[in-house]
Amino acid sequence: MVNILIRACYILGLVLFSFNSMFGQAILRDTNIYIEVENARLFVRIVGSGKPIVIVHGGPGMSHDYLAPQLIELLQYDYQLIFFDQRASGKSSGVDDTSRLNMTQLTDDLERIRQHFKIDRLNLLGHSFGGLLAMYYAFSYPDRIEKLLLIDTSPASWELNFPHFRKTIAERQTEVDRNEITALERRDDFGKNPELMDRYFKLYFKTFFKDPSLSQKIALGIDKTWLSKITEPTNLISKELGKYDIHEKLPKITATTLVLHGDYSVISMDGAKAIAKKISNSKLVVLKDVGHFPYIEAPDKFSMTIKEFLGK
Repeated sequence: MVNILIRACYILGLVLFSFNSMFGQAILRDTNIYIEVENARLFVRIVGSGKPIVIVHGGPGMSHDYLAPQLIELLQYDYQLIFFDQRASGKSSGVDDTSRLNMTQLTDDLERIRQHFKIDRLNLLGHSFGGLLAMYYAFSYPDRIEKLLLIDTSPASWELNFPHFRKTIAERQTEVDRNEITALERRDDFGKNPELMDRYFKLYFKTFFKDPSLSQKIALGIDKTWLSKITEPTNLISKELGKYDIHEKLPKITATTLVLHGDYSVISMDGAKAIAKKISNSKLVVLKDVGHFPYIEAPDKFSMTIKEFLGK
């Protein structure tokens, strides 16, 4: 009887695979694991099949969730996507040990991920603050990078980052949105209510898009656990960075590098140009009428650029 059930399940699996493949929706691997690092466990999600890409989310303090839906849809059939939540973020632990909330430890955590998967040289994709962390890893472990993809990355210095960033948001934000954001901040459940905070961040992110309505497509993954952690990494890592400047360390990066930037981004174009200038084997690609989230705003151009750069 057991053998019959096993055979039936096997046949059903083949039928489902064939059915989905006919419509371009083959069932691919989607696995969650935890990796032990110094005083923390990192949540890791592996999706897709092919050449591996380790994906570094922004923040600090966000999670991989805001990248996953679109990147999976666009890239899972060509690459194995390795998402993870940085320590003290999302589903990862580590918020209790505040002494390790710094760029050195985050860089070492990335190296631990590489070791776990036994990848000799990484294809490393970082978005926003994740791009800054990816650069830290790339000049700390230059021999462990195959290709580096910096997607609307934070600039390599405070000076090229925050003045432009804050000014651009202030200029673009409408009075209506500003008033609603202020009203949400005054509520007693601000910072505690996931639905309220999802609304808050999507209002805030409207200025990050050429088409503000697209902010509704960001899947932030906010829940009470997410909210309980975000403050510590955001504040402590930002404080540690201070008025940073790593431009002089970028020539240590020898990997072929893609700097992909939207011409409507809240992140400074001068910052992207300065990075491309300092990394010798780099290419700057500018997407027209695209803001900070190119995988949402121009998915076809984004995926084509990634695939041309990485190959299969």
